[in-house]
Amino acid sequence: MQPDRTRPIADLAEWAYRSCMVRNLVCASLLFTASLPASALCSYNGVDDAKTSITREFHDSKWVVRAHVVSADYHWSDEGESWTLYRLKVVKSYKGNLQTRFTFFTERNSGGFYMDGAGGTPDFDRDYLLFLVSGGRSKADRPFAKDAPWVNYNCGQSKVWEEVTAHEAAELVALSQGG
Repeated sequence: MQPDRTRPIADLAEWAYRSCMVRNLVCASLLFTASLPASALCSYNGVDDAKTSITREFHDSKWVVRAHVVSADYHWSDEGESWTLYRLKVVKSYKGNLQTRFTFFTERNSGGFYMDGAGGTPDFDRDYLLFLVSGGRSKADRPFAKDAPWVNYNCGQSKVWEEVTAHEAAELVALSQGG
């Protein structure tokens, strides 16, 4: 008669179950996963986490502006998609003929570009450098976002104006003058 070679595995599984080892491992793995830093969905022309330049995004964008937040309409949803429509005023235009006041659409997810200040309220205190495109991934089913531009690449060169270096500002001027 041959010994039962599966019995030690069954005994180990029963011990793990009875000692709550499985539950503890699941909890530990969830805590570990939750402690990892979040990362945005960053893909530019099919390249994940692409490093772009002012020049590259300038050429790929329909409009490039320095803009100021005037107001925001937040739509929060536990079941559907969350999004925000920002109303902005152009402070300076570097490319394209965007209206002086325009509406900007962003999803509230890892692919969004937010212009929020302290406490999650609209950032009325700062200007933003925005590289904008028309259309969007799924804007067709969003009549409220009709004609609202999107940021060209949320992990790219669009940012708070305070973060624009003197070199980048000079580059924007040169590009806007055809240089």
